[in-house]
Amino acid sequence: MKTRHTIQCALGFGLAALTPVSAQDKAAETELVIPTVTVIQNVHVWDGTSDTLKKDHDVLIVGDKIRKVAKDIPTEGTIEVDAVRKSLKRVADAPGLEGGKYNFSVKGEDGKIEKVSAKVTVIDGKGGYLIPGLIDSHQHIMLSKDTGPLDILNNQLPYTPAYNAIPQGQIMLNMGVTTIRDTGGPSIELGKAIDRGFVDGPRIYSSGAGISCTSGHADFGGLAPGQGQRYPGSTAEWSATVNFMALADGVPAVRQTTRFALAQGAKQIKMMAGGGVASLKDPLESVGYSQVEMNAMVQAAKDYDTYVMAHAYNDESVQRCIKAGVKDIVHGHLISEETVKMMAENDVWLGSLSKPYGLMDVPWFTDENRRKGKEVLEGYENVMKWAKKHGVKMGWGTDAAAGMVDTIVYEFESRAPFFTPLEQLKQATSTNAELLRLCNSRDPYKEAPLGVIEEGAWADMVIYDKNPLEDIMVAAKPKDTLKVVIKGGKVWKNELK
Repeated sequence: MKTRHTIQCALGFGLAALTPVSAQDKAAETELVIPTVTVIQNVHVWDGTSDTLKKDHDVLIVGDKIRKVAKDIPTEGTIEVDAVRKSLKRVADAPGLEGGKYNFSVKGEDGKIEKVSAKVTVIDGKGGYLIPGLIDSHQHIMLSKDTGPLDILNNQLPYTPAYNAIPQGQIMLNMGVTTIRDTGGPSIELGKAIDRGFVDGPRIYSSGAGISCTSGHADFGGLAPGQGQRYPGSTAEWSATVNFMALADGVPAVRQTTRFALAQGAKQIKMMAGGGVASLKDPLESVGYSQVEMNAMVQAAKDYDTYVMAHAYNDESVQRCIKAGVKDIVHGHLISEETVKMMAENDVWLGSLSKPYGLMDVPWFTDENRRKGKEVLEGYENVMKWAKKHGVKMGWGTDAAAGMVDTIVYEFESRAPFFTPLEQLKQATSTNAELLRLCNSRDPYKEAPLGVIEEGAWADMVIYDKNPLEDIMVAAKPKDTLKVVIKGGKVWKNELK
């Protein structure tokens, strides 16, 4: 007989959080958790790396991972699966909690795995095309149309961007995006909440606060004298407090700020290496950090087994980044062919050269923001051509945030003149997974392969009613073509019922 053990916990608020766990509570029976088992029938499978489809296949999902990809997988009888009997464990004086309050976590009882039988759920794919869930290597999930620089500067409470971010994540799922790399913003805790099942959303590789010099791309401090400095109550201090951005000047400060981001849970580091569009203090031709400052940031990240990506548009910024050992350049719209060649020769990624569809319509942009945006967009085609010509490693990232999240998949159409559908889909799945996994031991999803359809991989997948390997517009118009979205074995969307 299964008994549910219930405990009232208000996450740090109210009297329940002050009540210790009694011996009787510890001895209570616990819940037997059985993974879901799903068989997807009658689909043509593209695994994320091959050049061809596996026609008329089935996919078996057990829990959050793919168990088998084959023809004629049985859907009757029983399938042996792993089940975990969960028990509550008290954790006293957890980091970040005040004395006298308790946090609760669960783990397998005695670490043992039980064998059970589970009923199979069947999805008829109706001859659709099953591919890995899409990965966006450049997102800012915490920046919605209701969270702009002025909101941050006006000391917007951190709860507000979190509330605004949840529906953005669900929009991403509806478009088939099951994983993102967040390239600056307080998304670390949101990622944990998604992973624990509190809310639905994509997997998040969070960078935490973007690190900028004073007057750099992440300096949104007030323009009045002194307001850009960090002191209690200043706008710059508040921006760092809520983890949107952090200012650091000089080698010691750069090293300390990088280490602090890692301590907060960043999986990789975001450097603001030059001027940007959505900021006012930094011309596009500006360079954010000296060579020694860049070197210090890269070394601090490397010491923690991860890497630095850099926001940069111009030649000098990118060339300094290459010399410092930065692994990935995001943007890069205004660099020369010479710099592109330098990237290829040094194995540096161009992780998210993009053409955000709604860039000129961001509601809080000024005329100067739009002028810079126009200049950047005009450089997209040249750099894309040079990157392909010289074999630069290309990720697929959109930067479609700040109210543009529903245009993410438009990047497929923008890249269509330069890449085949197969090339783009590889970029948006297995290649992006390779890029995100440069964070090595800090990878929150290292337990299983990502961005592929294979035995043992995370069960992140989508089904289209047409073949995206023949026509990339199939992936660019998900409202018309996307029928099923599964992330971590959970069916988020199913229009094939």
